[in-house]
Formats: sequence, C-alpha cells, structure tokens
Amino acid sequence: MADQHMIEHHLDGILAGKDIFLVGVNVDNNNKIVVHIDTPEGISIDDCVRVSRELEGKLDREREDFALEVSSPGLDAPFRVFEQYRKNVGKNITVVRKDGEKLEGVLKDLDEKGIVLEIIMSKKGGQKDQMQTKLPFAEIKSARASIKF
Repeated sequence: MADQHMIEHHLDGILAGKDIFLVGVNVDNNNKIVVHIDTPEGISIDDCVRVSRELEGKLDREREDFALEVSSPGLDAPFRVFEQYRKNVGKNITVVRKDGEKLEGVLKDLDEKGIVLEIIMSKKGGQKDQMQTKLPFAEIKSARASIKF
C-alpha cells in the first residue's frame, strides 16, 4: 500500500513556492490515492493536472500499482486546514460546535487560536441584530462554506 506520509512529503516539495495548499491525502485499501488541493481563489483543473503529473512522476508504478486522483475538496466539504478558513474570511459559513450547537454567519476574522463569526439574528418586527462571537478551534467539531442559491 502507498505510504501516505511519503506522498505528503512529495506534495510538500511539489507545492513549495506555489499558491496551492494541501487540504488532505487519503490512501484506501485498494491503493487509491486521493489528494485534495486548493488555492485562495479556487483550484483549476490545470492546477490539478499539473500536481497529479508531478506526483505520479515521483511514485513508482513498477513497485506497486495505484490509482491517483487530484481534485479540489468540493464546495460542501468540511474545512480541514487553516488555509480553508483563511480563504473563506468574509463569506458565510456553518459551524458545528463540539457540544452540537450549529451556528451560521459570516467568518469575520481568524488567528491561530480560532475564528470570529458574525451571526445575524432576526428579532420581532423584522429587525435584525448582529453579534460577533469568538470560537476557539478546540470547540469546533466541523465548519464548511454555506452554499445558498
């Protein structure tokens, strides 16, 4: 089976100096390697193809067969790395706290400890009230972009 840590090491070298960041790597029991990458502006198919070709060139098919897929994590995928939070500053996100509470709002700011979420609450009479809350990463079970059509 392909070594996930070795793949991540290769990707560190491939992505160094580029505006592309690694979201995650998964290797299943059938040796299917799934790599998720992104950029602050969104990843292109051309970026995925380039990274796929470079990574495939570093892996040895003679030693072991594998399937390789390089793509974006998807619009509805939960955030896995700090850069995904940074990419979504100023956008609507949904956060599920570890205690199960679900919050929706605009990601206003973040630092290495957590995020600042602006929540808009409806009041009687159609008025709205804004509240900002700081959420430490340790209290966040999952977070993802809110997609509204």
